[in-house]
Amino acid sequence: NDSEEASPFRDFSGQDYDGNTVDESLFSKNAVTVVNFWFTGCKPCVAELSKLNELNDAIKSMGGEVVGINTETFDGNQGAKYRNLSIDSASAAGKYASDIMAFPTTILVDRNGNIVGEPMIGGIDNQENYDTLMKQIQSVIDADSAK
Repeated sequence: NDSEEASPFRDFSGQDYDGNTVDESLFSKNAVTVVNFWFTGCKPCVAELSKLNELNDAIKSMGGEVVGINTETFDGNQGAKYRNLSIDSASAAGKYASDIMAFPTTILVDRNGNIVGEPMIGGIDNQENYDTLMKQIQSVIDADSAK
């Protein structure tokens, strides 16, 4: 059964910009966590940061949060106002990140650390992508409140 396959975010550890350790409780506190993989040298990634700030504000009240994972260097957050993490490349989440071929890639993670739906490739500064992502976010939140 595929859904039983361990998610790379079930046993998670990372560090935020203040050097605080973050674990999988990050996900359990949110109905949905929008995880955005990006790096500073990626123009489309940087181009969508303000839209991700906007998204984070929009979903906070719904129990959602945007979290950035900068896969390259950890050199400041380029104006991202939401939480950004660095992760160990040897960890399950790190291996997941290293398999990503296109940036930015955004995934949705539920309260149990499971990835929901398909990853979204490309920036949400594209309105169609933004709308699609919002629909997916809403469905994860709906499923969470139905439990």
